[in-house]
Amino acid sequence: MAAAVSLGASDEEILLYFKIGSQGLDAQTFGNALLTFDELYRAINSVANPGHEIEIDFISSDQGSIRAVFRVFAKDTQTLLRTPVTMIIFPILLSILVNKITSDDVKIIVNDSSYIVEHGNEKIVLPKDAARTISRVDRDPVVRRNVRKFFSVVEGDPNVTGVDFRTVKAPNKPVLPITREQFIVLREIPEAELSKLPKKKQESYRRIPLVVLTAVLDGSPRKWQFLWNGNKIAADIRDEDFFLKLANHYYEFGQGDSLLVDMVAEQELNEVAGAYENKSFYITKVHKHSKGPKQGSLL
Repeated sequence: MAAAVSLGASDEEILLYFKIGSQGLDAQTFGNALLTFDELYRAINSVANPGHEIEIDFISSDQGSIRAVFRVFAKDTQTLLRTPVTMIIFPILLSILVNKITSDDVKIIVNDSSYIVEHGNEKIVLPKDAARTISRVDRDPVVRRNVRKFFSVVEGDPNVTGVDFRTVKAPNKPVLPITREQFIVLREIPEAELSKLPKKKQESYRRIPLVVLTAVLDGSPRKWQFLWNGNKIAADIRDEDFFLKLANHYYEFGQGDSLLVDMVAEQELNEVAGAYENKSFYITKVHKHSKGPKQGSLL
């Protein structure tokens, strides 16, 4: 007997499958497992797809189980801007789990141009720099904490004898079966050693929308003010082409205008929380200027 949950994202769909005994799956275990897997999914996404959020809807499936549809979108303070997912989450999840347990079902191959996750006859091909993203995800304390929480929940129900992940294309073929004996390995994965983490680092964000609050056009050292994901930030703009166009009156700024930019966050390690905090920002490239719905001078 088994219970299945379908989990989908804009570029992927996976099945979370519980192998259970004759007594069935306890409703509390099922609910808590959904919640903790949701938190794990979000934690991975926040590292792999910074600036994107996950929208979740629950609907009943034909089999009477629960189907969770994950849609990833970029959000600013004015509108929901739907953009493609930079990194799909399923292969990242597989990669971090297969590094903790021995499995012949999933293989990781890194060549000169790609990061490949193989399972059975299926291949998921990611850019080679996905290896760096997966490494960051694997070391992230929030991701590790949620891996432990999820496997603590399923281990706490003696009727759950295994968990695995499957694709919709092959719902009867486990991709990464995890036995009850392996739950303890994942329940006890250690925190990343803070001594091995750099005290400071930079995080790059590509083609993100920022709503302009204050434009600095006079060449003064003051920073521009923006809204990003609902938070007010200050950032330097270090794009010479942008200022050349600005000097030639190519841009005129009004209320509600936004910029599509590449941005770098300078971060410092918070050793108490075991996570990085954003300390400052600067913009390396301005790709586009968009007028807002309400126009008025920002100067």
